[in-house]
Amino acid sequence: LAPAALWGRDRQLPAEMKPFLVALLALAVAPPVVGHLGFLGHSHHLTRDVADPAPPTPQAGAQALPSKPFFGAQELVLFIIAPGTAFLSLAFVIFIRTMEAQHSERTERAAGEWHEDLEVVEREPENLDEDVYGAGIATLVRDSYSLVEGKGELTLRVSRLASSFLLMAFVVFLQIFVISQMQALVASRAVTEIRQIYGRYEFVMYGADVTHNYLTPNGFPRGLDKQYFDMSNFARLTDEEKDLACNIPFSQMQILVPILFIWTLTIVADLRRCGDLFVRLILSTPSITSMKDAVVEGEGECEIVVGLTKEVKALLALTCMIPRWIIDVYLLWLGCRWLCATPNFGDLLLNSVALEFIVLLKDTLFIGVVPDRNKRATQNTLIQPWQKKEPANYRVFLSAFLLVFVSFSWVFYYIYRFQAVLPDYRWDVHEVCQNYVASITSGKAR
Repeated sequence: LAPAALWGRDRQLPAEMKPFLVALLALAVAPPVVGHLGFLGHSHHLTRDVADPAPPTPQAGAQALPSKPFFGAQELVLFIIAPGTAFLSLAFVIFIRTMEAQHSERTERAAGEWHEDLEVVEREPENLDEDVYGAGIATLVRDSYSLVEGKGELTLRVSRLASSFLLMAFVVFLQIFVISQMQALVASRAVTEIRQIYGRYEFVMYGADVTHNYLTPNGFPRGLDKQYFDMSNFARLTDEEKDLACNIPFSQMQILVPILFIWTLTIVADLRRCGDLFVRLILSTPSITSMKDAVVEGEGECEIVVGLTKEVKALLALTCMIPRWIIDVYLLWLGCRWLCATPNFGDLLLNSVALEFIVLLKDTLFIGVVPDRNKRATQNTLIQPWQKKEPANYRVFLSAFLLVFVSFSWVFYYIYRFQAVLPDYRWDVHEVCQNYVASITSGKAR
């Protein structure tokens, strides 16, 4: 209300009323700022309360948090990174196979035959991985061959085939369900809490002044300019707030980088097995017109896969390889996000171990659920190698080491470019926390 409306247009406002009305107007505009001033209060519980998303200026009005973007980080992982890495890997494998085939032909024409100096190894058919996917592949190939040949009871073969595919579908569903619940109930909460921790730290370290901070799109303070940053303000934080701030993973890269690297290498190893399976079954195995010619029976229970129909190859790709690849890539991103949002270095180590059980579900169910005869069938089903003649070259001896470079590249790309756990992270915690961390780890704790 304007002073004239309160007192009348023709009457002069008494001098003693002016401070009262000024205070009243100040209270009217105070609510948008209270949330930011709340970062100054030592009783503020950072791990539970959500920061007020109002802009950090006293004159600004209330502002709601922006809605979630239609195409965010998880959509980018699902629809761009996962298929993109698959296509790039496939293109790289096809290129390498083509170049090696051409080189082998030139060598054979020049020498007339494979020379011993080339150290060529004749590779034999190889075993399937002993997991749910390997059991499903063995069952599909063996039972399809038996059904075409008219061997065994029809109902029994179909039942085993159906049970194996249902188990594969169950593994995929269980992994997707656990990942979705982990993202909704664990990772999202951890991200919110660490944003509150770092938001409180930024607000105090930049003078606890709303004019020295701005808000990220998520509604948490960041310092506007380094000139406002004062290391002495660290003493204004409570002991709990100091401990939380100094446990932000980005503040101690010497532990974050190795843990993210190990987690990345775990996923890359599973992606490599998935890609190797695709190459051996889809690219290296000849395409045939009937499953009648798919298998050559060996000694005892051993059967060698010498060909697959295009329909069976498509079925294997859709059920065993594509879902596995997408789950691995998405789990890689989500695991990195959760680890980077863990404000405790002990929990950081434990969480990295806990993540692996999702990857190992296929192995756990194979050991605990698959019948012994199906396990033996998996062990005794041999598939074609990557290439039948393997010369000694740089690709054979050194290419696998490139995965170390790929893993490190992803870790640093995620930390410095892709992570959205702490948007606009200022890299201003490590130096401030050096003395505090030294006092805690030296046994001279408070």
